Amino acid sequence: MCGIIGVFDAAAVPPAVFDGWRDRLLHRGPDQGGSLHDRGLHLGFRRLAILDLSEAGHQPMRSPDGRHAIVFNGEIYNFGELRADLEGRGAVFRGHSDTEVLLALLTRDGPAALSRLNGMFALALYDAVDRTVLLARDRLGVKPLYLHRTPARLAFASELAALREVPGVPEVIDPDLLAVYFRLGFVPEWAMAARGLGPLPPGTWRRLHLDAPDRDTPPAPFWDLPPVGEVVNGRDEDDWVDEIEALLDDATRLRLRADVPLGVFLSGGIDSGLVAAMAARHEPGIGCFTVSFAGQPEDETPLAAATARMLGLRLETLDVDLTRGMRELPAVMAHFDTPFADASALPTALICQRARQHLTVVLTGDAGDEVFAGYGNHLRAWRWRHRDAVPGITAVARTAAALLPRDSRGRRLAMRAARPVGRFGIGGMLYPFEDWQDALLVPALRTSGDAVVRGYDTRIPRWHGASALDLSQRVDLRSYLLDDILVKVDRMSMRHALELRSPFLDYRLIELGLRVPSALRVKEGHNKYLLRRLATRYLPASVVSAPKRGFGIPLRTWLRDPANGPAARERLLTPVPGAFEPFVPGGAARLWDDAMRDPARTAALTAALAYRWWSAGRAGA
Repeated sequence: MCGIIGVFDAAAVPPAVFDGWRDRLLHRGPDQGGSLHDRGLHLGFRRLAILDLSEAGHQPMRSPDGRHAIVFNGEIYNFGELRADLEGRGAVFRGHSDTEVLLALLTRDGPAALSRLNGMFALALYDAVDRTVLLARDRLGVKPLYLHRTPARLAFASELAALREVPGVPEVIDPDLLAVYFRLGFVPEWAMAARGLGPLPPGTWRRLHLDAPDRDTPPAPFWDLPPVGEVVNGRDEDDWVDEIEALLDDATRLRLRADVPLGVFLSGGIDSGLVAAMAARHEPGIGCFTVSFAGQPEDETPLAAATARMLGLRLETLDVDLTRGMRELPAVMAHFDTPFADASALPTALICQRARQHLTVVLTGDAGDEVFAGYGNHLRAWRWRHRDAVPGITAVARTAAALLPRDSRGRRLAMRAARPVGRFGIGGMLYPFEDWQDALLVPALRTSGDAVVRGYDTRIPRWHGASALDLSQRVDLRSYLLDDILVKVDRMSMRHALELRSPFLDYRLIELGLRVPSALRVKEGHNKYLLRRLATRYLPASVVSAPKRGFGIPLRTWLRDPANGPAARERLLTPVPGAFEPFVPGGAARLWDDAMRDPARTAALTAALAYRWWSAGRAGA
């Protein structure tokens, strides 16, 4: 887990200047920094040492013949098996890192090798003879890779912060993008890509010709979500549970490969509990960490403690109170590349900071809900499973949507019925701005939720023939998981140079989860059915039967506290010099007052405060 950057510019870039850009990624890789400079191309790397801690694992890493060089952020979990195959083909290795294996594999097999990788990665492979750079990103987009390309310039990096000072790289934040942010609470990848500085799509590679940009290839997929086709052969439920257990165990085993100490983040849910159970099979007594909000509904400590006791694991609890939470929030939200309003970034950042005092790698339960249907919108999709059997419902829904007020609740429901993405995916993520945005936001930010849904709808496959539930999960994997969860996890963990690994992000589990019949993903009104059945083998009954809870914080309670609320209100009401002002005169004050009266406004207030904190951080205010 590291940070990478590359720049090729028709204008000469002094190596020392480039190294300064590289070191904007120091937080991602404090253990080693390296650069390669060759005829206008600069490759930079900041290392967080996980495998082969010696100099043999340093990057940029050159091939034995000197022709190729690689910078690589992430981990290849099956590097041991790949190494054995390469040695059988005559390869000789001088170290024991996954980077050296990856370099040897790519130089022999080219992009075809990408489909053999089980891991999370963003990489750049330079060919000094052909003068090309091969970029690639992992299947789900776990690791970020931002790209700017013009005929005279190539720039890419793990974070926008490293590219912000590169001459000619555009600023991505504009009113159109902010309009999307104030609808979602985050900035989707498709919205960034339209501004000339966007991520390489997940599961794709691209070859760029430094001296002949007209020969550049567009992004080419090496993997995608599996074709629609649930298994309908009447397999026994126990067979499915056994297969999930075996694959989850193997995915966990692979993610325990490291030359540094490891642990597990343990919440009160079944996903992290099952990961802890699998990890304990291979690393008995592995340490666990959890966050406590004592006395608040968000506190899952009792459930996490019950799981740890049952598994015989040591649990370390991090207590986060109001004072610390409000002190840390501004800096946490300012760390993101673009505005980000998921307040669970705070406990993620704090637990990463605590764990880093003892460990370098931590396993998590991220993506269990997406893979095995754990969200409320998945349950709604199951309840609507007979919708497509009703003749004419799509036409009726579209007609109703056209006649109803633009941002009314009725129109939102009609749009969900008329459009698959809006019905079970993106439409459920929209912040509740509809009935006040015209009164609060400046005209440049007044966009409809329907427009945001269309932004996704035109970029996400239709997956014709998918059940409503299958479609809902697929949309979440390509939207909420990609644009919110993975962004939060990467930025907050790397802020403290901690590597997070989730077995549920193993592509084999993704493919398995989407093969399970819908009738077994949600059964008799219970979502995540098969995973709950598996959990009964390892976890306390209180954890298995507990209702789904988000990884949130008691922000509204904190904001209503007399000792902290006034400062937050002042921040909301005070424009940041040089930053775009989203509110009409008096709009921010009205939002605060409304949110103090109505809990339904908390999400909108969070988005507004997060934007202020982010803007202040960018401006140094």
